[in-house]
Amino acid sequence: MNSIQMDSDPIAVLMQEHHRAAKQLSLLEQAVISINVDGFTRHAFECIAEAIRFFEGEFRQHDKKEEQFLFPLLEKHQPGITREYRNEHRELWSAFNHLLSCVNDVEDGRLRGSSRQELVETATRIVHLLRAHIANENTILFVKAKKLFSTEEYKEFRDNVASVTA
Repeated sequence: MNSIQMDSDPIAVLMQEHHRAAKQLSLLEQAVISINVDGFTRHAFECIAEAIRFFEGEFRQHDKKEEQFLFPLLEKHQPGITREYRNEHRELWSAFNHLLSCVNDVEDGRLRGSSRQELVETATRIVHLLRAHIANENTILFVKAKKLFSTEEYKEFRDNVASVTA
């Protein structure tokens, strides 16, 4: 990418969203620890609910920005470069939907002997998968985008991200 300064660098926007996601992952991780130590508590469920609201709202928008705007531009330069990231997105949303199902079961009193373990394992899986995914995007994919995109492509990317962020 040619050197251009922008008020709202789209990569910086995505990285800020990753930072907010990391905070939610810590909250989710703390809820898991609490459930392992104290069992299901109101506080643990409130932490999980807060994380779920974030991922259902802001983080779905984040993935939309990547899938609709970042990935297609990267694919123009390097076909196949985003395949792994798209697969990770699908895997993460599948795990997230399973977590949501586990939480709904607990809230509705549909407890099985494995309910607690299933919820804890699913939440832990999300934490590990998403932390690794964020690290790869921040250190590999976003760096490649900055190197590969022309000034015009970067401006297009910026405008598209801004249209979803606004």
